[in-house]
Amino acid sequence: MDLNNNTTIKNRNTIISDIGLVLVALFWGGGFVAGKFALISITPLNQMAYRYIGAAVIVFIFCIKKLKKLKNKRLLICGALCGINMFIGNSLQTIGLQYTTAGKQSFITSMYIILIPLMTWAVSRKRLENSILVAAVIGFTGIACITLTDEFTVGKGDIMTFALALTFSAQVIFIAAIVKDMDAMLLTFVQLISVGILSSAAALIFETPQTPADILSFSLPCIAGLVYLMTFNSAFAFMLQNICLRSAPASHAAIILSFETVFGTIFAITVAGEVFSPRMIAGCILMFIAIGITEFTTYRQ
Repeated sequence: MDLNNNTTIKNRNTIISDIGLVLVALFWGGGFVAGKFALISITPLNQMAYRYIGAAVIVFIFCIKKLKKLKNKRLLICGALCGINMFIGNSLQTIGLQYTTAGKQSFITSMYIILIPLMTWAVSRKRLENSILVAAVIGFTGIACITLTDEFTVGKGDIMTFALALTFSAQVIFIAAIVKDMDAMLLTFVQLISVGILSSAAALIFETPQTPADILSFSLPCIAGLVYLMTFNSAFAFMLQNICLRSAPASHAAIILSFETVFGTIFAITVAGEVFSPRMIAGCILMFIAIGITEFTTYRQ
């Protein structure tokens, strides 16, 4: 009886986590268009600085009552390491985008759908479900249909973007391993404030600083893009991700998070006016199949 209750609770937690991860993918998917709008007038490093400092302030509001736990050295070290990793990844993404297309970058970044299961196996040596590997390959193919054009060559920007995919994969695996015995909100706060501080320092060194008055003088789409990046794309998305990774295995989470590409495409069509081709529709169908296989595998266990 207890075993059945434990199974029911586990399945319920998994369902809640999966819904949360779908929301994360939705919030991240909107970030492609929001980032494009924000870059109309805000330079890349300044954008990162405002985005992550603003997101950290929002998360701080949610965890004011938990600040005593910030004395936990392990939490501070792990959060800072996540922040450093995120700063490196975001920098690679921003610089790499200058040397490649957005579609190619989206495709190469999404290689984490394959990298996370492989890296998880390399670290833990735990046997992966064959169905998860099949779902990863199907999802990867779907992403290729959505993002790639007929011409695909490899350049400097593509190599930098692949390095970004590696940093993101490592981050998901690391958080999934440590967050089970940590406060997810505080971990998110330390993570975001670390990225914000590093981005601010980099903006001061490599770019001309843009003041809040400068930001407020920019166009409404530019400001709206930055606000979206601060709130849904960063603060809420990373809080949800860290909470959901308590219950979701990293390889399972990777497939759900890869739906970011589908949502990103939908936002690009509805908001930015891009065209939806039959090949992209086929890619979305493959993504749904991959998610279905993942969910079936989880509830069969």
